[in-house]
Amino acid sequence: MPPKLDRDLLRQTLAGYAEVNRITEAERRARLKTMTDAESRVIFDDLCATWERLGKSGGDWERVNRWRIEQKIALRQAFERLARAKGLI
Repeated sequence: MPPKLDRDLLRQTLAGYAEVNRITEAERRARLKTMTDAESRVIFDDLCATWERLGKSGGDWERVNRWRIEQKIALRQAFERLARAKGLI
């Protein structure tokens, strides 16, 4: 039998996700308001280069998996910082 979920912990976790999403979205909107055409072109070109390296020609999927893990770790650390700032841990 799977372990029982702690409802309060789950509620807090979901509230934390929502808070991080609000913060991230506000940061994204602020960044996009000031982005120039040249800056957006650089981002587009970088995305195209990534597709060329990793997707279109088969790419290094192990490297992609490592990158995904790094991103998940960074997200977890962001949640921990937020929880500390709110006095939850």
